[in-house]
This record gives sequence, structure tokens and C-alpha cells, in this order.
Amino acid sequence: MADAPRPPSTPDSPPVSAVGEPALDFPNCDPVRMTWRQLARYDGRIEYWDAGLKTAWVLRDGAGFAHESPCNVLAELLSRLSQERGSRVRCYGHAFLMVRDVRGRPSKVMCADQTIYLDPRPFRSTTDADAVVIGSDPLPDVVLEVDHTTDVRRTKLGIYEFWGFPEVWVETPDVSSRSRPKDVRRGLTIYLLEQGRYEVAATSRAFPGWKASSIHRALNEEQMSLTTLKDLARLGRVLGRREGTGPDDDPQLGGHRRWAHRQGREAGLQEGRQKGLAEQRTLLVAMAERKFDTATAQQFAKRLQEVDQPERLAEAAGWIIDCDEGAELLSRLAAAA
Repeated sequence: MADAPRPPSTPDSPPVSAVGEPALDFPNCDPVRMTWRQLARYDGRIEYWDAGLKTAWVLRDGAGFAHESPCNVLAELLSRLSQERGSRVRCYGHAFLMVRDVRGRPSKVMCADQTIYLDPRPFRSTTDADAVVIGSDPLPDVVLEVDHTTDVRRTKLGIYEFWGFPEVWVETPDVSSRSRPKDVRRGLTIYLLEQGRYEVAATSRAFPGWKASSIHRALNEEQMSLTTLKDLARLGRVLGRREGTGPDDDPQLGGHRRWAHRQGREAGLQEGRQKGLAEQRTLLVAMAERKFDTATAQQFAKRLQEVDQPERLAEAAGWIIDCDEGAELLSRLAAAA
């Protein structure tokens, strides 16, 4: 499999060399000489690495709050969605996306800001590499790129297209940056692979009906809104129906739902019991007034409020029949209490 990328089908296609390969243009990144062994141990943020050039392009401004926030917020959003779905959506963050040469050695490596798999099972490479190997491993359903100080359209988007990634989200946060390229505008753009070329789409294919504008809003909210929560609930149910899962399959959300059901059932039973006792007391007071007098019935009603057992109320009904005087009835009730 050739590992030379080609430019994306966007209005801002990157410069193309004589062999059809986009020029390696990574805004606000510094080229650093680096071997594969050094890269494997490197703990900073890179955009791209080329074995032939022995060079990695390292993010100049580092991974600041504004750059990292959308990646972490997306993981939080998908965790909520997973609860509604009843199975996990897997987020693997800044994973290595690797092409190997004919000898099986790392040839090119690119890193997304967030890597998403809808398969609830943990990702396992088909090789011994701690990476997603292009041509061997299943590709992520979605990758997120955050253009806070960068512009993935220059090179990375063309590489994603050439490697066949099905869906790429490019997010530019609402928080501004002095080092942001001038033609990069805030918002989220969804690129869907259609017959080998990327097309801009209004909604996600992996997450049906989730609009680019809604995703951008959710990634930039100070606090998760009710609108976003409704989106996540709907998406979770849609994806869950595909798998035959739902909220009850999630240990936490399912547990809460079962607890609430038990509480509601117990409350309903208690409410029904109290209603039955009240009706029984009303009937007994009417019987006492009919056999004796109003004053006796009123005293009888006050003392009945202390009786909360149906069998004791049934016993009081027998006393109304057996007693000849109202005073005797009240005395028996007082003694029983």
C-alpha cells in the first residue's frame, strides 16, 4: 500500500508537489529531528512524523487548556451518551495512527486529538504495535482535530482522506488565540468520506442527526445544557436500538432507574394504603353517628386517627354494633389504644 497522501477535495487544498503529495505544512508546529525510538518515548504533542525524514512536527504552543478542553468535553459527552445507549463508546485520545513500510517498520505516524470507536469492545491492534495500523486495523469511526492554533486543512486532512478515515471533525474553539491562522474560523466542520473524497456535511454519519452546529455548541458550553442532554439521550437510544441495548443495560443509569421504580412503587402502595384507611375511618364515623349521636361520632373520629391498622379498624366496627352507649364505645377504643 502506498503511503503518500493526496490533497482533500476542499476549496483550500494544500500545495501539491510534482509527485502529487501535499507539502508537509503544519502551522504553529516545529520540525524536530527524531527517530522512531525517540518518538515512542516522546511525551509531547506531535502532529506528524516521517521516518524517511527522521522528523516530527511538534505543536509549538503545547497542549493548552483551550486545545485540550474540546477533547475532554467530547469524552464526557460520549460517556453520557453511552449510558443511554447501554454500552460504551470508546475514546482513545491522542493515539498513534501509523503506516508501516514493506518490512513492517513504522514509516509515517499521525496523531488525532481524539479517536472514537463506536464498537463497545476494547480496541486491539491486529499487529504488535501500540497504534492503529493503516491497512490492518479497523479505523476509528470518528477522529476529532482541534484547530486552536493549527490548520488541519493544510496537510492532515488530505492524509486522513488518503488513508480512508470515514469521518473527521475539525473543531475551532470559541476561545480565540493570537497564533491562530487568519483564515481559521470558529465552529465545527464535519468531513465525510464519499467515494474516496471528503465532502463537508451538516450532520454526522456515525452519530445520526447530530448537527455540526450542535456539536460545536456542546463542546463550548460552560455547563451542559438541557438541549445537549436531549441530543445525547436521543443519540444514545438510536445507537442502542442497533445493538439491542438501552439505559437499563448501563450499570449506573440502569441501577438508578430500578431504584426509582422501587421507590415509586413503594410510595404508590403507601399512598393507596393511607387512602384505604381514611375511607374505612369515614365509614366507621358515619356508623357511630347513626347509632349514637354527633358528639360521640366526633370523639370517635379523633381517636380513630391514632389507629393505623386495618384489623384494629375492623374490630372497632364490631364495637359499634355491640355497644349500647356511646361512652362504652369510646372507652373500648381508648383501652385498645
